[in-house]
Amino acid sequence: MKELKSIFVLLLLLVGAFVIYKVFPAYWADYKLSRLLEDQALSYSYTTKSDSEIATAIVQKANEIDVPLTSEEVTVHRGDGDLTITAQYSVHVDLPIYPLDLNFKTVGKTKNAMTK
Repeated sequence: MKELKSIFVLLLLLVGAFVIYKVFPAYWADYKLSRLLEDQALSYSYTTKSDSEIATAIVQKANEIDVPLTSEEVTVHRGDGDLTITAQYSVHVDLPIYPLDLNFKTVGKTKNAMTK
C-alpha cells in the first residue's frame, strides 16, 4: 500500500512538471511582451508615427520574442498626452488529454507628466 502511494505521488509530480513545462513558456513570453509594450509606449509617445505604423512595429518585435501577434490584435490609443498600446491574443497549448487556449491581454501605457 505504501509503495502504491509513492508511485501515485511520483506520477502526479511528473504530470504536474509536464504541464508546467508546456504552459510556462506562454506566460514567460507574455511577461516579455508586457515589458516590450511598456518600453515601446514610452519611446513612441514622442514620435509622429501613425497608429498602424506603431502596431506593425509592435507585431514585428513581438514575433522576434515568439509571441504570435497580428496587426488586428494590437490597438494603439492616443489620449491627452498619453499613449496606450494593447495586445489581446491567445496561445494554444496542446496537452495530451486537455488541450487549452490561454487568453492574454497585455497593456503598455505612458502618461505625460506635463498634463493633469
